[in-house]
Amino acid sequence: MAEERLTPRHDREPETLARPPDYHVKVLLVDDQASVSEAVRRALSDQPDIGFHYCSDASIALPMAKSLSPTVILQDLVMPGTDGLTLVSRYRADPQTRDVPIIVLSSNENPQVKGQAFALGANDYVVKLPDKTELVGRLRYHSKAFLNLVQRDAAYRALRQSQQQLIESNTTLISVNQKLEEATLAKSQFLANMSHEIRTPMNGILGMTALLLDSDLTDEQRDYVEATRSSADALLTIINDILDFSKIESGKLELEHHPFDLLTCIEEVMDLLAPKAAEKNLDLVSMVEDSIPKILIGDITRLRQILVNLIGNAVKFTHHGEIVLQVGFAEHRTADPRLPQKNDVLPIRKSPAEPARAAAKPPSVPRPKYDTDLLRRSEPRTLHFSVRDTGIGIPAEKQGALFKSFQQLDASTTRHYGGTGLGLAISKRLVELMGGSIWVESEAGKGATFHFTVRARCAAPLISPGWQNAQPQLAGKRLLIVEDNFSNRHVIARRAERWGMAVQIASTAERALDFFAQGHPFDAVLLDAQLPDVPGLDLAQQIRQQPHGRFVPLLLLTSVWLRQDDAQAGQGDISAVVHKPIRPSQLLEALCSALQVRLQREKKAPSVPALDADLGRRLPLQVLLADDNPINQKVGLSVLRKLGYRAEVVADGTQVLKALEQRPYDILFLDVQMPEMDGLECARHICERWPAAKRPKIIAMTGNALIGDREKCLEAGMDDYISKPVRIGEIQAALERWAPGRPKTIQDAPAPSASVVAPSEGLIDHAIIAELRDIPPADGVTMLEEMVDLFLEAAPQRITQISQSLRDPSSLAFHAHTLKSMSLNLGARRVIELSRRLEELGRSGKVDGAPALLQELEQAFVMTKEQLLPLKSESKAKA
Repeated sequence: MAEERLTPRHDREPETLARPPDYHVKVLLVDDQASVSEAVRRALSDQPDIGFHYCSDASIALPMAKSLSPTVILQDLVMPGTDGLTLVSRYRADPQTRDVPIIVLSSNENPQVKGQAFALGANDYVVKLPDKTELVGRLRYHSKAFLNLVQRDAAYRALRQSQQQLIESNTTLISVNQKLEEATLAKSQFLANMSHEIRTPMNGILGMTALLLDSDLTDEQRDYVEATRSSADALLTIINDILDFSKIESGKLELEHHPFDLLTCIEEVMDLLAPKAAEKNLDLVSMVEDSIPKILIGDITRLRQILVNLIGNAVKFTHHGEIVLQVGFAEHRTADPRLPQKNDVLPIRKSPAEPARAAAKPPSVPRPKYDTDLLRRSEPRTLHFSVRDTGIGIPAEKQGALFKSFQQLDASTTRHYGGTGLGLAISKRLVELMGGSIWVESEAGKGATFHFTVRARCAAPLISPGWQNAQPQLAGKRLLIVEDNFSNRHVIARRAERWGMAVQIASTAERALDFFAQGHPFDAVLLDAQLPDVPGLDLAQQIRQQPHGRFVPLLLLTSVWLRQDDAQAGQGDISAVVHKPIRPSQLLEALCSALQVRLQREKKAPSVPALDADLGRRLPLQVLLADDNPINQKVGLSVLRKLGYRAEVVADGTQVLKALEQRPYDILFLDVQMPEMDGLECARHICERWPAAKRPKIIAMTGNALIGDREKCLEAGMDDYISKPVRIGEIQAALERWAPGRPKTIQDAPAPSASVVAPSEGLIDHAIIAELRDIPPADGVTMLEEMVDLFLEAAPQRITQISQSLRDPSSLAFHAHTLKSMSLNLGARRVIELSRRLEELGRSGKVDGAPALLQELEQAFVMTKEQLLPLKSESKAKA
């Protein structure tokens, strides 16, 4: 084979010396005669837009044609090995050469051969060799036709592709629009349901760990279970991050106001992050001012979330050194309310090796607007938290982006440390919701200190934990602390001195051995297991070799979790192990155990009464209760009577309007689901007919407790919202909140939490049964006895009505809701769950699964009845 390519000026000049032109015509000649090739080459040599290629071997003609992609093929008929007609058929059989024009070259014009050539797919037939004009003309004609075909096909393909893309784009756009509309409509429902679905299994884990903690466990097992519980709490918090961000952005996040133990909250956070800190050989230290009450009123979940974010970030961005959390009361008298008061936050003296760091005053920021009336009722205080680390620090020019959503310092930070950048943004919004502010002090390479303040209400004065008090059994005991970390030394020494101990400090093993060599006697020695010069266990063995250290109790301070019987502890005859981060209660217990003295246990605080039986006298009110269900009426009237009120009762919205026309009322407890006129419609009529100053405060009572139900009640003109089952505490709080002379807004009231019913928890909620049992009997009949009789009488009627409404969705939803409502008052869990599912089917209009649920409901009622009857008999016997 020989191959040639023509160029307009340099016939045989290498391609590296001259760039070939863009050819419009590319000719492939397949002929075994070199003379034919030379003749064709000469004929085309002066055609600048025609490229010429030659193949003399029939066996490689097809591969060469596929490689070159010619615009026309000149094919000789007579060739050795493979004839030209066979090659023509091969060209047409291959997808790459199927449409390339083929001009057959022949030495004669045999009609039969010509017919065979055209039949096999040839486009032209010439006797070789034609003159130059004819040859060039035929080549140009067939090439142009082929190129036009190629261009047309390409245009058609591009058009079809464009049309398909347009169709796909339109389809996608329509689908996106539909999804956006659906997402907008379902947003509030999604947040409520997702919150429930995620929390339910986690609550199961927490519940089971709580049961385990109440059982007989070894110390080791209890530690494992407590670690499981703390991890489950933290996992639940982390899972909630994305839900929280959505809720915050949509304004749906509401804080809780419940009593919590601040120290326990901090210790759980530190324990959660301790393993990661231990991996990096970091010291975690917490310092909480003793003047802060043990129990505060606030949102422990959100506070824990902020602390996990800040301390977790500190661990992530710190490679050596320490992370220190300090908590104290903030200064109320300073110009900037965010700054801590001098005497409230524990001072941290810097060791000589620590670089000095300027405490730049944070820039002034506007205080967030929020309602704090609920907190002001019992002297709210501003707490100041600071999280200091010895990490990489933050350049001043990049600190402004820290608290923005999805932002970190730079791309390299994200690649190296990971994270979405949501943690600080969520923390900032949560801090502002809690009435505080957040800021940072830092320099590049010199660590960072994150500060934040929150408003919290202090609970009634309680007995302080035992470890905050003096310990007479430790008074005068001499303690040697061997610890290289200054903050840990400070915390331990400060606490031991308050217990009455005499403290000596050594920052190195050498200094500790000097004390023993000088004859200093000690009653106990606390050794850090991770000393920089000598491991703590090695130091323990060296102390045992000293005359004054042979029998002294040794306590090992370690960030690695060790069991009491661990072989490592036995190497130095260790009396007790204290784990980092240091818990004062654990430290006290370990010292008492090592010194063989009795630990003074914390006294229990007196219980607080659950209700105020004198409330009706202190706050005289005219109360009207509206509910169509006799069981709900009985419960509501009994609870109000227990609080000192004699309320009147009506059964639907029309009766409410008639009652208001006859006499004024201060408080109206209004059921939402009632016949004739429901609670929402009734509330609208009341707001239209009576001005705010002359109408009662309307408090909704409903078995629905999803996000969105509360908003519907408020939009209808109601003032407050209570979810069933109605509890005495909630009724009492509502009466106190809305009594005349105490003008409030709905913002003062914490949002009710949904009562989640788990079928696996049993048929009956015994906590509700206990509340009914505690209500004093009337006329010799206990409340529990009367409620059981009413339920067993009314529930079968409702179940019959449900069975008759299986083809009527609206009636099915109404009767199922009514059954659910009456069942809530007795805590009939399984009946509540099945009624709820039937109600949802009715509201959706899809009742195909209703018969099967009805059958389950009937069975559940029978089993519930079997459990209620013995409880009724027991209550009657005690009365």
